[in-house]
Amino acid sequence: MPPESPAIDHICVRFATFRDQPAPQRARIAAELAAIPGDERVLLDTCHRVELVTVHRDGMPIPTEGVVRGRDAVRRVFEVVAGFDSAVVAEEQLLGQVRTTYEAALAAGSTGPVLNELFRRALRFGRRVRTHARPGSDRSLADRGATWLAERLSESARVTVVGTGEMGRLVAGRLASAGHPLTIVSGSGERAGRLVEALPRGGHRVAVGALGHAALGDAEAIVVAIRPREPVVTAELLGFDRPWILDLSTPSAVEPPLAESLGERLLSVDALGTLPGAMPILAEAAERRLRAELETEVERFATWLEGRHGADAVTVLHSEADAVRRRHLERLRRRTLLDADQLAAVDAAAAAMLGELLHGPTVEIRRGGADAQLVRRLFGIEA
Repeated sequence: MPPESPAIDHICVRFATFRDQPAPQRARIAAELAAIPGDERVLLDTCHRVELVTVHRDGMPIPTEGVVRGRDAVRRVFEVVAGFDSAVVAEEQLLGQVRTTYEAALAAGSTGPVLNELFRRALRFGRRVRTHARPGSDRSLADRGATWLAERLSESARVTVVGTGEMGRLVAGRLASAGHPLTIVSGSGERAGRLVEALPRGGHRVAVGALGHAALGDAEAIVVAIRPREPVVTAELLGFDRPWILDLSTPSAVEPPLAESLGERLLSVDALGTLPGAMPILAEAAERRLRAELETEVERFATWLEGRHGADAVTVLHSEADAVRRRHLERLRRRTLLDADQLAAVDAAAAAMLGELLHGPTVEIRRGGADAQLVRRLFGIEA
């Protein structure tokens, strides 16, 4: 592979996958990454990872642990958005999470032309990957979890669903369609009410506030899809009961000693990817082809970025040369008695000489020989 150009080497991804990390470690890593600056930055915070994508200035200190740069960083963004690094390859929810996070960064003004183009291309590729999903496959973590739970419940068993976010809504819809009455637990009665109104069939309830004994009632199973500061499903809450629990929360909503004692009656979000018997979203041949296409997308972005930086450098060089030409022409006009035609002839000659002089450097810059910052440094041009 050719050496990285200065342009693409400015892109950096610091990342940490969370599948093997305890909750305190996840929170610490997320807080550390959120505090790191960048000229352009997008912080992706999903179920299994925190990814900080930045474009940095020359001279910024970049740690080496957990960091990739250049083409590897670009490839990382494409892999994450495509869902190739997910517990469920190409799962649907991740694409929406990335889009929401990127749009928030865009609205906050923390992105710029480089990351805007990178995420535009990555999201477009991610949508293309999802069009190859196999019919009948679970398209998301929520689908896969709901299938697992429904297979273990008795007919018309009541389920308590904690959380009204996207994952909670999807699981609730799947379970209600299968004939299970639900108790929706939420801190917002309005959100819970809207979800209940949208559910098929009837017999659903709303419980406003924290998960408690009243919300559990006669439920045979619990689904938790929130981002808790501390576990909300505890041994004290359950007592001697051992319902089926689908924990889609990050970090886990089930206290560790209870999780260990529940055994196979608990399915966590981290275990969904290894669930036996689940049909992969992508056929093996389709996934191989799409991974090859991903490499093509990485190279296309690298080519675009190199061309963009070359164009910026050419603009800086020619703008400075034009400014020098006009400054000397103005000085000549003030100090001599040349008429308009004579000044025009001098101007044309100066422009021709500059054009011939800059032709070679311009060609080399467009081939990737320099960026705008290097041109400024070589010619002493102030930014």
